[in-house]
Amino acid sequence: MAFYKYVVTAQKPTATQYSVKGPFTANDEMNLILGKGTRIEIYTLTPDGLKPTLEFTSGEIGATGSPYAISQDVFGMFDPTCKYFATALNESMVAISKSDAFNQRSSSSINGVGNTINNATNPQGRRSSLKAAKARNKNQRQQQQQINLGLGGNKLVSMAFLHDTQVPTLAILYDDPDDEMRHVRAYELDPTTREFVPKDEMIEEFPSSWNDNFLVPLPAPLGGTLLVGEASVHFLKLGKAPRGLGINKCSINCYTIMDESGTRILLGDQAQGTLHLLQLTLSEKEPNTVERLQFSALGKVSTPSCLTYLDNDVVFIGSTTGDSQLVHLDISRRSPERDVIEVIEEFPNIGPITDFCIADLDKQGQDQLITCSGVGRDSSLRIIRNGVGLNELATIEISGVKGIWGLRPSHDDMLVFSFISQTRILQLRGDEMRELSTYSGFALDRQTLAAGTVIGNRVIQVTDYSVRLMGCGMDSPLLDEWIPSDMSQITVASVNPSQCVVSTGYGRLYALQIQDDDRLLQIGATQLDQEVSCIDITSLDSMNPYTASVVAVGVWRQVGVRLLSLPSLDMVAEETLAGTAMPRSILMAKFEDISYLLVALGDGQFYNYKMKEGGQLSDEKRSFLGKMPISLGTFSSNGTMHVFAASDKPSVIHSRNQKLIYSNVNLKDVRCATSFNSLSFPDAVALTTKDGLIIGQMEEIQKLHITKIPTNDTPRRIEYQESSRTFGVVTSTLIPGTRLTAKTTTSAFEIRDEQNFKVIDRVYIQNFERILSLTNMVFDNDGTEYYVLGTGVMGDPYERGSTGRLLVYRITPERTLHLVNQFRTEAMVENIRPFQGKLLASVSGTIHLYRWELEVSGRGHLASVCTIRVPTISQSIATYNDTIVSGDMLSSVVAIHYDSHKQTMKLAAQDPQPKQITSVEALSDDLYIAAAEESGHLLVLKRTDNSNNSKNTEKRNDSTSNSDTNLEIVSQWHFGERIQRFRTGSLGSHPSDDNKPVAPSLIFCTTNGTIGVIADLSADHFKLLWQMQNNLLKIVPSLGDLNHTDWRSIAINDIRDKSSHFIDGDLIESFLDLTPQQMRGVVEGHNGGRKLDYTVERLCQVVEELMSIHS
Repeated sequence: MAFYKYVVTAQKPTATQYSVKGPFTANDEMNLILGKGTRIEIYTLTPDGLKPTLEFTSGEIGATGSPYAISQDVFGMFDPTCKYFATALNESMVAISKSDAFNQRSSSSINGVGNTINNATNPQGRRSSLKAAKARNKNQRQQQQQINLGLGGNKLVSMAFLHDTQVPTLAILYDDPDDEMRHVRAYELDPTTREFVPKDEMIEEFPSSWNDNFLVPLPAPLGGTLLVGEASVHFLKLGKAPRGLGINKCSINCYTIMDESGTRILLGDQAQGTLHLLQLTLSEKEPNTVERLQFSALGKVSTPSCLTYLDNDVVFIGSTTGDSQLVHLDISRRSPERDVIEVIEEFPNIGPITDFCIADLDKQGQDQLITCSGVGRDSSLRIIRNGVGLNELATIEISGVKGIWGLRPSHDDMLVFSFISQTRILQLRGDEMRELSTYSGFALDRQTLAAGTVIGNRVIQVTDYSVRLMGCGMDSPLLDEWIPSDMSQITVASVNPSQCVVSTGYGRLYALQIQDDDRLLQIGATQLDQEVSCIDITSLDSMNPYTASVVAVGVWRQVGVRLLSLPSLDMVAEETLAGTAMPRSILMAKFEDISYLLVALGDGQFYNYKMKEGGQLSDEKRSFLGKMPISLGTFSSNGTMHVFAASDKPSVIHSRNQKLIYSNVNLKDVRCATSFNSLSFPDAVALTTKDGLIIGQMEEIQKLHITKIPTNDTPRRIEYQESSRTFGVVTSTLIPGTRLTAKTTTSAFEIRDEQNFKVIDRVYIQNFERILSLTNMVFDNDGTEYYVLGTGVMGDPYERGSTGRLLVYRITPERTLHLVNQFRTEAMVENIRPFQGKLLASVSGTIHLYRWELEVSGRGHLASVCTIRVPTISQSIATYNDTIVSGDMLSSVVAIHYDSHKQTMKLAAQDPQPKQITSVEALSDDLYIAAAEESGHLLVLKRTDNSNNSKNTEKRNDSTSNSDTNLEIVSQWHFGERIQRFRTGSLGSHPSDDNKPVAPSLIFCTTNGTIGVIADLSADHFKLLWQMQNNLLKIVPSLGDLNHTDWRSIAINDIRDKSSHFIDGDLIESFLDLTPQQMRGVVEGHNGGRKLDYTVERLCQVVEELMSIHS
C-alpha cells in the first residue's frame, strides 16, 4: 500500500454557513455569495432566479461580509464608512483596524444583507479568522492601523457598529463574570487619542441567564441596534429610552433586514425552524424613534443558519442541517388560512453527515452511499450514486412492449409501440398522449420490427410480413410495400432515412432503397452462413447522413459480428465474440469524430470496436452492463448524441476525451429506448419498462445523484445487512422543550428495507441510555448475520459512574428484530467493529475483544477474550489482519497487535505527538490513515522500529508499556473540514477498459456534506502530478490571493508543517477547465514552472483517467 495519495472531492460542501448580497462579479450585477465550508459559491440575481456564476476554494470560512453592506458578525464587521474593521481576538479583546485597502462606498446602496450570529469566543472561529488574516497580502497588512479595545476581563458576546453616529461607535454586548450580569455599552472613537472610549450603557444590566445573545445594527437615519434574546427583543439607541417586547421562547440565530429604513427584520429560529418577522413602528412626533415593536411567526422553513433578503419579498435561507431554500413571502395577504411562505427552489444539503455505509444494492458492481444526514426536523437518509439522472416528464401505464420508435411527421409527435402480434401508436397533442386507431398505411395488426421517418416526409414500417412505405398524415395512403418473394417471415430489420435492410431468417439478407418516386427498390441480397440476430444501418458519414455505406449484423451460431458493404452486401470485416450468448443489439455510432461499432449480447456483455473508414474493426474492448439482454438506442442531450443501453442495469454511453464512458442511470429494468425530441419535450427520451412508458430528460452526464428519504428522528449510525436485505439505523430524538444534552435525547434502532427504505421494525432504548455504536457481523462459529449495538448511560460530564450494554439482534424470517443477547459493560461502549469473527469494542479507554459462545440450546452469548488499556477514550477504531488501530481526541493513534494463539493484545506502536483524531482506517499492517483536528488534517502514519536506536531498554510485562516502535507521519495534508468516517469503496463508473492509473481505496464524508475519495498513486505517477500541480499554481492564480502551499500545510498544536506526498485532485482536475493557451502553459512550464514530458492531449487523458475514480 503506497503512501502517495490522491485526494479529490466527489461532492463539494453543501452546508451553507453564511450568505451575503452585494455586487461582486460586476458593478452592475447583484450577487448572492454563499460560504460553504471551504468554498465560496457566487450566484447572480436574474429575473429568472439565481444563476450559478462562480465557485472557488476560500480556505476555512469564519464569516462573510460585504464591505459595502449593512453587516454584523462577531468575527468581523465594517463600520458604515467602511474605514474601520472590527474583529474579536479573544473573549476579552476586540481589534479595530483602519485600512485604506478597502474601497469606500456608502452602505445605503445595498440593503437587506443577511447574517449569521456567532458566539464571539468560538475557538474555531478564532482559528478561521486568523487563517483569513494570514491570507491577506503584505501590502494590505502594512496599511492597517490596529486599535485594541480591551474589556477588562469581561466576556464578549456580540458587537455591532452603530450607523447613526458622527464618529465610529461600537456597541458591545458582554458578560461580567463577577456578578453574572450582561451589559450593552457603546464605545466611541476619540479623534484625539485614536482610541475607543466607553460611553453610557444603552440598557440597564440584566442577568446573563436571560440569554439575550446578539445585536442587530439598523441602518441610518433610524440607527441604533436591536438586542435579541430568547424571550425578548429590545430596540436600543444612544440618548433614547429602550423599547422592548416579550416574545415566546425561541432560539434566534440569524437575521436579515428587508428594507432600507430598517423597520422590517426577518429573524430565524434554529430550534424550531421558524421564520419570524419583527416590525418597528416609528413615532410620528419624534423622528427616527421607535414607538412600538411587533413580533410574529410567518411559518416553518429549513432550520436556518443564515438569511439574506434578495428583493421583491424573496429571501434566501441557508442551512447547515437541512436543504437551503429560496422562498417568497406573501406578507401582505397573510391570514390563518393562507401560507405566507412559498418555497421557490431548494438547494440540497447532505450535511452534516454523521455516518454512512456503502452497498451495492443492485448487485451489479456499482456502489451507492447511504448517509445519515441532517438534524432534527431536517433529518434524512440520502442515497448517493454516480451516473445519470432522469427527470420524468410523463408516465403512461403500458406493458408487453417489444420495441419503440419516435416519429415526427410534420408537427405531430408520435410514438410507435410494438407488441407480439400488434402495433399501437400514441400521438402527443399539447400535454396529452392519445392512442390512434389508424394512421396512414400502418399495419396495426402486425408486430413492428422497425419504423422511422424517412426522406421526402414519408414513414416506413417493417413488420414480420412486409416493408411498408407511406406518406405522413392521418389519412395518407400506403405508397409501396415490399414482400419477400418466398413469403418468408421477416425476423430482424433496420432502417435509416433512405435505406432498409431486413433478414428473413436462415442467414438471408435483403437491402432496399427508398426511391424518390415513392417506391421501395431491392438493391442487394446475400446468403450468410450464420443466423442473423440484429442489424444496424446507421450512417456515420457527416457529408451523407441519410445513406449508409456499411451494414452491421450480429450472428449467433458462431457468435460474432460482420460488416457488409452496401449495396453489394459483400463482406468487409468479421469478428468472433467470446461466450455463447447471441448479439441482441448492434449499433454504429460516432463520438468525438471517432466511429465505433457497439455490440450488446444477451447476457449483459458489451463490446465496442473502433471503425476505420473502410469498415475495418480494431481496438476491441469488453465490459458488462448488467446480466440481461441489452437494447441500444440513441438520443441527443445539449446538442450531443449519446447512446442509451437499455437493460436490467441501464446505462448511458458517451465519450470523454476520446474515451468511452458508461454511466449508470437511476432506473431499473428498462426494456427499450428511443429519442423523442418533440416540441413539447425537447431533448427528451422515451423509455419502456415492465410497468409502462417514461418520457423524460437526462440530467447532466456524470455527477452524483442524491435521493432524499426523510426521517422522523435524527439518524446517527447506519449499517447494511445483505442476508436480510435491510439497513440498520440508529436514531436519536430530542425531548421537546429541552436543550440538547445526554439526558434529553432518546435512542432507537430501526431496520429499513433495502429497496423502498420503509421502516420494517423498530426498538426503543430505555430512558437516558443512548445507542453510541453499531455494526453488522457474522461470528466465526455462527453463520447468522447479527446487528450489534453498543450503548451508554452517562453518569456525569466526566463519565464517572457511566455504564453500557452490548445488544445482539437478529432478523427473524418475519423480518422483525429479536434480541438474542445483551452484555453489560462497566462504561459506555463508544465503538464496535468485527474482528476475525469476534467483536471488538472500545469501552471508555479500554479495548475489549469478545467471542460468541454457543449454548447447548443453540443460543449464543458474548464472552470476554482479552482487554488492553489505551491512552483515552477511542474516537475511532480500525483493523487489518492482526492489527488494531485506535484513534482518540487527546493522545493520537495507537496500534495494537493481537496474538490469536495466545489470545492476547499488546501495544505495537503509538504516535508520540498528541493530536485530536476524528477517524482512522488501517491501510496495511504497518500503514494507517487518520483524520485529525476539527479542520481536517489527513495523516498517513507508518510503524517504524526504534529498537536499534534504544540503549539498555528494559523489558516490561505490562501490556500498556511503551513500545520500541513509534508511528511516524510519512504523508500529511490539510483538507479543511472535519472528517467523520472512512469507508472502503468506489464511486467511479465503469470505463470501457480496465486500464486505470489509480485504484480508489477510501471514501470519506464530512460535517459540511463533502464526499471525498482517497486513492493510491505510484511513485512515478505522483512525481508527474506533483510537477503538474506546481505548474498549475503558476499559471492560474487563486482568487483572494490564497496561497495553496500555506492552505494545504498542517497546523497541530501551533506547529505548522508543509504538506507532503498528497496530490490535490480538485486542482489537478481543474486543468480541463483551462483555455488551450493555459493548458500549453502548464505543459511547457511557463512562469517559472518545469516542462512536462507530455503533450496537452496526453495530459488531458491522464486527468480524465483520474476523474474515473469518482465519476
